Amino acid sequence: MGRCKGAILILYVCVLLPTVGQGQPQHESNLTTKKGVGTPTITITKTDLTDRTLRVSYEIHNSSGHDIWICEDISLTVRGYHFEAYMAEDRQTLLIRRRLDIEPSGSAPPPPRGRYVRLREGKVRTESLVLSLPVASRFFWGFPTSEGKAYAKSLALEIGYYLGDMPGMIRRILTKPKEPPSPPVTHGIDPATDGPILYYPTPNVSDRLGNLLYFNWYNWPNGHVGHRDEELVIPSTGGTNMGEQVVRARIDGLAIPYKEKYDRPEISPPDLSCCTRLEIRYRPSLLDYFFPYPSERVVMSDQEVEHLRSLHAVVVDDQECISAFGREIAEEGLIGGIVAERSTAEVVCYRDRERFTSFTVYDDRAIVTLDEQCIRYSMGLPSLRVLTLPIRPFQLRLECANNLKNLGSILRFVYGSERAYPAAKWCDAILRDRRARDIPTEYKMKYLKCPGAGEGKCAYAINQACRPSSPSNTVLLFETEPGWNQHGGPELFTFHNHDPKGGLVLLNDGTVKFIRTEEELKQLRWK
Repeated sequence: MGRCKGAILILYVCVLLPTVGQGQPQHESNLTTKKGVGTPTITITKTDLTDRTLRVSYEIHNSSGHDIWICEDISLTVRGYHFEAYMAEDRQTLLIRRRLDIEPSGSAPPPPRGRYVRLREGKVRTESLVLSLPVASRFFWGFPTSEGKAYAKSLALEIGYYLGDMPGMIRRILTKPKEPPSPPVTHGIDPATDGPILYYPTPNVSDRLGNLLYFNWYNWPNGHVGHRDEELVIPSTGGTNMGEQVVRARIDGLAIPYKEKYDRPEISPPDLSCCTRLEIRYRPSLLDYFFPYPSERVVMSDQEVEHLRSLHAVVVDDQECISAFGREIAEEGLIGGIVAERSTAEVVCYRDRERFTSFTVYDDRAIVTLDEQCIRYSMGLPSLRVLTLPIRPFQLRLECANNLKNLGSILRFVYGSERAYPAAKWCDAILRDRRARDIPTEYKMKYLKCPGAGEGKCAYAINQACRPSSPSNTVLLFETEPGWNQHGGPELFTFHNHDPKGGLVLLNDGTVKFIRTEEELKQLRWK
């Protein structure tokens, strides 16, 4: 097959305007665009079709006048896909679809969850679709219409997004008083039992999302998302449209080999079994790769931020760490994917002094090999953080900050409407309170311990003078020496759980601060 290239070429771009299912309310995500601005668009910048791969590079432009939340991933445990790819009904178009609010047609597998990432007003997100040929079908809701092999003459790309404050919209849905469930409706008589056939109404949106505490737990950092202010995970609402909109692009004049296939494609990841040294170059820097969000940097000083920004490369010769990284890329991935090009890590592998392979990691979620094979990792590549020693102190500090945020979320959800927090027995309360029963105990135990502290079940204390009604800048939780149910004031605070020296506090409004000196500690509000 010949090679088809187009550099900075817009073949066809269109935008699907906001649609809401009949009878569905207009949620906040259906904000109107500001005067003088447009809607989000996709610009195709490059199309590369070879005998082995298809690569389409494009940019998502947010010119809506608001922040938007782009569907980055739809995942299902059984299949592991993060988008759909199949031949459309016209038998001419390869449909690439990454969106969640879709009405299932016929029998469908268990619904996936969707990961959404914030794209701020006026910003651009760069992505690439990388598929091995022939393209194999993968789908959640759609059903392929072309049997066996075929050639797609066009490619249609659909990406879902929410306009405005998506987390706020969901919180309002979950805190709105629930209406009583509708009774089942009788649909005839079952001849086998002579009893009525009952039809149960479809659960509403809030039932599918769960309660607010469960929603917060599923979106806690260190678990399903990297940072709760920038990423969000929600379950499929079964076609009950919450206001998701769609941006589309189309490319014509192609000949893409396609094969309808239902088995999980095999992958051929790089083999690192004989690797003795890795050289990893991060672009733009270690800071941008591992801590891309400004809200992650609030626990760092200006000097620490600049230090991480100045670092670009590491060399790894620890065989145990290299082996763990090799197992991770060999066992966890799925072939083909859409990669975000926000940041990259170029990994070069050596056997003694001989270079034998290399690959590029995109945004900590996918790798692309030398032969343009893309392998996607739904949970990212956590071992890459272990390999990169300079970020270790800051990673531990951020994990500790996330723990405090998670604990504060539980306390505010369970006790926010009461007069006081359970100061004397606060650890026991978090573990045993029936209102937090949806959160597994092992997660709650994990969040009670600072990753940089010594042995002990809990490395945090509660400020016994703080109440749910206290001013927002009052200290609620803070770091201390390991113990259990510790409560008191600044006399319990420790600077020794982290290196460089310092400790974290959580304020009553959820703000986290890293305290480095006794003077800073005294300036905090404790009563």
